[in-house]
Formats: sequence, C-alpha cells, structure tokens
Amino acid sequence: NFNFEPLVVAREGFFVSYSFQKELLPAETFMVRATTNWLYPLILLLAVIIIAYLVKAYTSTFLVLRKRATFVRTKGGEFALKITVIARAKNFVEKIKIIDKIPFLVKVHERFGVNEPDKIDEKNRRLEWNIESLQPEEERIFSYIIYSKIAPIGKFEIPTATAVYEKEG
Repeated sequence: NFNFEPLVVAREGFFVSYSFQKELLPAETFMVRATTNWLYPLILLLAVIIIAYLVKAYTSTFLVLRKRATFVRTKGGEFALKITVIARAKNFVEKIKIIDKIPFLVKVHERFGVNEPDKIDEKNRRLEWNIESLQPEEERIFSYIIYSKIAPIGKFEIPTATAVYEKEG
C-alpha cells in the first residue's frame, strides 16, 4: 500500500515497477510511504507448517485403528449397535493389544464376530484382543454388538479404541 497512488505500474514476471510523478515547488519534498500487509504470507506459512505436521503424524504411525458403529434392528425394539474395530498395519508390528471401552448403560451381546475378545473386563468395562503380529497392509476386523433396554436421547457417542504394540522390539 502506498500513501500516493502510482502513475504507472509495470509487471514483469515476479517483479513489479511503480512510477510516481508529482510537480514539486522549490524547497518542497515528495515522500512515498509503502507498507506491506504480512497477514496473508503469515497465514500461508502457518498453513504449510500445519499441513507438514499432519503429513508427518500420518506417515509416522505404524498401526491405524478405525472404529465404526451401525444400528441393528432387534425383535424387541431395543437399542442396539454393531461396533466394528478395524486394525490395519502400515509396517510390521508385533505383540499388539487392542483395548476397546464399553459405554455405560449398555451390555455386550454374548455373540461376537470371527475374532472373540481374549479378555472381557466387566469391572472396567473393556474388551481386549491380543494379536501376535501384523504384516504391512494386513487388516484384522473385530466386531461385537452392544444393546440397552433404554434408548439414548440425542446422540450416542462411542469411546475410542486404543492399541499398544511393539515396533522393532
């Protein structure tokens, strides 16, 4: 921004030339003040830093957990959800322990998917699966059904699943 408007603006690639013209009387000065707005470069730099951080965080993970919930119809009209936890390895990992918390006011149905939990902790309301190892790009799917006699009002939020594993010892 300038305090006086330039007479001629010439653009050549990345370079811009400004020409100012004013008739001056003796002992008179002409001063042009240019100011730069650093807001846009600062926002751009901040966005690049955030994107680089997210890319680094995504590429440095060795095991990705995804959790999904779908409604299930029941004969008695109860509230029921089928919870699916998908574990996918980006690199070789071993001694994996997947821990999934069960929300309050719900019970776990006694039937499970293909992989039954190795430990069901009723006191702490947790399900645990142990996997010896996963090869790169290998996936394991764990599913179970939770139900309740009382239907929730509003949104029903399920807690996140957690995994503990060893990478190269």
